[in-house]
Amino acid sequence: MQHFADDIERSVRARDQREEGLVRVASPDGVGSLWVAPRVSTFLERNPRIQLSLDCLIGPAAPDSQARADITIALDKSRAEIGDDTSTLATLHYVLAAAPTYVETYGLPASAASAAGDHRTLRQTGQISQQEVWGKRAIAVASLASFAFETNSSAAMVAALRAGAGVATVPTYLFTLAPELILIGAEPSTPIKLWLIVHREARNAARVQRVAEWLKSIFDTRAHPWFREEFVAPENFGAAQEPKKPVRRSKS
Repeated sequence: MQHFADDIERSVRARDQREEGLVRVASPDGVGSLWVAPRVSTFLERNPRIQLSLDCLIGPAAPDSQARADITIALDKSRAEIGDDTSTLATLHYVLAAAPTYVETYGLPASAASAAGDHRTLRQTGQISQQEVWGKRAIAVASLASFAFETNSSAAMVAALRAGAGVATVPTYLFTLAPELILIGAEPSTPIKLWLIVHREARNAARVQRVAEWLKSIFDTRAHPWFREEFVAPENFGAAQEPKKPVRRSKS
């Protein structure tokens, strides 16, 4: 019954062509807290009449929060329903990394297998998506690892990693936020697709279209090569970047 009421509310709001009002976005925790949230300020400065609600899908209310969203950033394309606008947003490339303080104390693991078997590992419990593309080596390494610390919070995992608590599997965009991290091993990255789903009841609303446009811009692979389908090593980020496209402002 609640989902039906939410659908009606979204349908009514979708008829509004003003670039103002509430837009609900649901996102995986890491992407939402580490990449989207730090860029909200710029969006709000350019779109002062739009209110953003960002749900990072942690806890038992996550399925309901996703059902109420106007836009979903998803690791699973099957979250989309018939009539939704679905497009590839980015590719996340997962690699092993450690902080300099950890490496200075315990040494640099020679490989992913060494990191999993001989070193302290950290685990974000949400890293279970798209295992069909992990590859045999990545699955084997994951099965070998006996974690020293686990959490359902990406922010907590990153804080522990940067403090030298152990070795962790992280998306390469994290190297833009924590450039001191050290890449471990020469194994290929594990690519995970990220999807943008604009739900059918809300997709025609001007404010929803503006937020979707903004989300696409902050994952633009020309300006942010770490989100490209092909792997770009962190040391090559600068050389691979292209100029950013200008972002429109809302009419005041």
